[in-house]
Parts: sequence; structure tokens; C-alpha cells
Amino acid sequence: MPFQDVDEVSKEVAHAPSGVEKLLRKLFVEDWSLKLLSLGITLVLWLLVTGQNEPVTTHVNIQLNFVRPQSLEISNDPPKIVDVTLTGSRSKLDNLSVLDLVATVDLTDQQVGEHVIRLSDKAMISLPHGVNVDAFLPSAIPIRLETIIEKELPAEPRFEGKPAEGYEVYSGIPNQSTVTVRGPASHVNPLGNAPTETIWIAGQKDSFTASNVAIDIQDPKVDLVDPAVDVQVVIGEKRVEKNFSGVVVVGPNGSKVEPRTASVTILGPSHLLDTLKSEQLQIVLNDALEPNLDLGSGLQGKLILKTVNPAKFTLGK
Repeated sequence: MPFQDVDEVSKEVAHAPSGVEKLLRKLFVEDWSLKLLSLGITLVLWLLVTGQNEPVTTHVNIQLNFVRPQSLEISNDPPKIVDVTLTGSRSKLDNLSVLDLVATVDLTDQQVGEHVIRLSDKAMISLPHGVNVDAFLPSAIPIRLETIIEKELPAEPRFEGKPAEGYEVYSGIPNQSTVTVRGPASHVNPLGNAPTETIWIAGQKDSFTASNVAIDIQDPKVDLVDPAVDVQVVIGEKRVEKNFSGVVVVGPNGSKVEPRTASVTILGPSHLLDTLKSEQLQIVLNDALEPNLDLGSGLQGKLILKTVNPAKFTLGK
């Protein structure tokens, strides 16, 4: 029986790796460059994800929305936007929307007067889970609350431009003499009238009605209950003044007064004044003995009583 050389047997064993050796070779030797690249990519992704979840701090501008008691109004001008320091993951901070950046400041438990509101106590912000508010700048704001009042103001039409040559504006008559405004007492009480937006009258000869003319009160704290009026604009021939003497004067309810006649100055279109006689005029005194010009219906509103001499009258016996 032939015998194999021991060296030959050893060589055959060396050239027949086991299953474990094959697995280790496949894991660590074969395609080592691709495996190294994959490991590097995995490491970079892990670092990125870890970095995104690390807490960071940022500053953002947040809008303030005030909720006040129904019968009170904020009469000063508190800031509408404040700086807020937020802490959270980078991904969540980057994904904040405009709707997230609004803070509601609840003032419903406050009374009339001056207040200093700490935003950390009163400002409520709806933020994603994991995003926290660290600080407000400013940390507190002044608020003045006043009672809301209403007031009737006389409507005052305003005009722009000049009528045609030889014509003028006699009057601007709103369809309602007063308008109602509402707001904090310190803003409403000083108002004496309610001016309209300007009505354009350049080149006009005829009367007209301006519809839906806005009331022009520019204080944002004042609300307009009646925001607009219609204005009847009366335009006519340019007026002149003319004196009349011997005009009859009568007292209240036709009673006699002293003196019984007066001299008056009347403003009106020249074509009317040229044909007007003293006998067509009459001064009627009211209960306070104040003079008013009594005219026929055809002249009413076209002539204006400027002066009366004498200025005082007494009831006759």
C-alpha cells in the first residue's frame, strides 16, 4: 500500500478552507472598498441625524394678539411684534409656520386703568412638542384699558377744487346731520365733528348728490358706527351782498316788537337781489327774540341773512 508524503497532506488541508473561514473572508476581505464607503456614508448620516436632534436656540419675531374684556378697549399702542427666544431641535425650528408664530395675550381678567403685562405669564403660544419658549423681549409691555363710549358727531362735508367761473358752493347737506362713533373715552371725547372725505367740485355749475361719502376719522382706535353719508351739494351763481332798509319785524306768534322795522344785509345771487324789494322781506323773531329771515318758498335757501340793525328788539305793549 502506497504512503502519501506528510507535506503533501498538509498542503491539501491548507487549500481547503472551512465554512467559517469563507464567511470571514467574505465579510472583511472581499469588496473591502465598497464596504468602507458604506460605513462612511452610515457614519455621516448618523452624525446628521444626531445633529438635527440636538437642542439649539434661536430668536424669532412673534405677533401679539390681544383678547380684551368686551366693554373695554386698549387705548395706548402696545407693541404688536416681540422677539422670542425658542429652544428645540433644528428640524422643528426650521419647520415653524407663520401660524405658529402668534401669541395670544389674555386681558379678560383686567380692569380699567394702567397695567404692566408680563408676557411669560399672559402670552400663550401654540408650538410643536419639543419647542419651548425661553424668553420674551421685551419681557413686559404697558397696557391702558379704557371704557368704550359712543358719541354723536355732526357730519361735516369737505370739498376740493373750485366750481366753474361765476359759481360757488352754497351748501353741503348730509342725509343725516350726525354720525355715531365708538371707542376709548380719551380718543372719542376730544372729537368735535366727523369730516367726510373730500368731494370733488372742480368745474361744477349744477347741484348734485355725492353718494356713500366715507367719514374720514383717521384715529384707528375710533370705530365708525355710521361709516358713510350721502351729501347734497348745492351749487349756484356766485352771491353778493345787498342792504335793505325798512324791513318789517314781527315778534313770536305775530306779536308787536320795538322797533318795528330794521335794516338788513342779505347775501344772495345778484339776479335775485336786483329784483328783490324791502316789502317782500320780513324779519320774524323767535321766542328768544333772535331774528330769522322769512322768505317765500321760491327763495328759501337761496338768500342768507347776514346782519340786522338794530341787533336787539323788545316786545311791544
